[in-house]
Amino acid sequence: MERKTMKVISETDLYVSLLTGDAVRLYAGEAREFPEYIGYACIQAGAKEVREEPKPKPEPKVKPKLVKKTEKKEEEK
Repeated sequence: MERKTMKVISETDLYVSLLTGDAVRLYAGEAREFPEYIGYACIQAGAKEVREEPKPKPEPKVKPKLVKKTEKKEEEK
């Protein structure tokens, strides 16, 4: 018998406990996979189901600043 699972994610930290004695902690922004019956309890507590793994936001690329080197050469007399 295969147990169905569900991935959930929350925007805030959540602690979900069931009458069956199961308890899970969800940290904000971290996707977790649980058996369906726990996943549904997480959704009732405010989490959302994840169909696809959330992609991390790409960090903006910082272009290196071009610095012109100006050297003054002292003339020897």
